[in-house]
Amino acid sequence: MYFEHFDKDLSRRLLTIRESKFRKSRYVPISKSTMHALTVFMRRRKALGFSTAPSAPLFVGPHGRAYGEPRISEIFLAIIRSLRLRGPAGQRGPRIHDFRHSFAVTRLATWYRQDAVLQAKLPLLTTYLGHTSPVCTGVYLQATAELLQEANKRFHRHCAIPMFREVANAY
Repeated sequence: MYFEHFDKDLSRRLLTIRESKFRKSRYVPISKSTMHALTVFMRRRKALGFSTAPSAPLFVGPHGRAYGEPRISEIFLAIIRSLRLRGPAGQRGPRIHDFRHSFAVTRLATWYRQDAVLQAKLPLLTTYLGHTSPVCTGVYLQATAELLQEANKRFHRHCAIPMFREVANAY
């Protein structure tokens, strides 16, 4: 995502991502905590004389020009290295894109816990992530211990033989 191509509507807790991958635009709701952090950030920007208009780039350099994706990645990498979450150049570690993977897997695990109909929910996740089809979203859905545990619980609730349900519920 290029951070200069979105509008922020903090009163509605909504970001409008404009012309992202495949020239698609979409709305992305944000949590209360994210809205609060962005509100504080925007107040600081305004105090420093930077634009806070909804269409103003969110991440800007000292001269007010938008940072592109490469610069955002460099800054993120420097922060991650300063926190010792990643080693020097050449060593793998967290990337910005990993947040998308974590979000997708966490959302799926939450839907499992809620006993949601996944076939109905996956198109929502696909749209939220800006993908063209659920097949593209599947790349993000890595089998984690939590996800497998939730899938196992669902299986036993709906498909297991009654005797085995009692055994599974004992754990």
